[in-house]
Amino acid sequence: MPAPIGPLLGLALGTLFAWIASDGAPRSKASLALPPIALVSLFALLVFAPASAYFIAFEPDWAYAYLVDSSRRLGALHAAVLLCDVVSLPLGFVLLVYSSRGPTFAQLLRLLGAPLLASGIFVVVLFPRLSVQATYAQFHGDFGTRAVAGGPLGYALIWTTLVLSGAGAWTAHALRRMR
Repeated sequence: MPAPIGPLLGLALGTLFAWIASDGAPRSKASLALPPIALVSLFALLVFAPASAYFIAFEPDWAYAYLVDSSRRLGALHAAVLLCDVVSLPLGFVLLVYSSRGPTFAQLLRLLGAPLLASGIFVVVLFPRLSVQATYAQFHGDFGTRAVAGGPLGYALIWTTLVLSGAGAWTAHALRRMR
């Protein structure tokens, strides 16, 4: 996934996990205390962050949509993005569960819709950049580029989407059973 939308998708996914854990009904805050937050945090650490880190590690120029030259040794930027990815899921969970009036459908729409809308706008605006696999120099020099579809990056996108979907479904199932 592109690096700038990782934290946004994490926030939306954390919000969705909170809605599933609370069943949309106001409950006491103590009933949703540690085990669900721990499960969401483990999902963030063991599934979501590695899925994001793969693209930052192996296709960093594509991950930043060729807006940043990754050959400049941007380790601090990579670490900050991954830290935001890990923190965004539990943050989305906590924002919805521990809101002042408990989880409501309007809060769900705000906390889920805003990040998804921003992610969608990012992808639509930068789709011409995201549909090409190259290095920063190749993209800006207009040579040596190839389509993402049918290439290793395309297959990696499909694979990570399947892994995130499967692990997300299992996490949602486990959260439901914790109710």
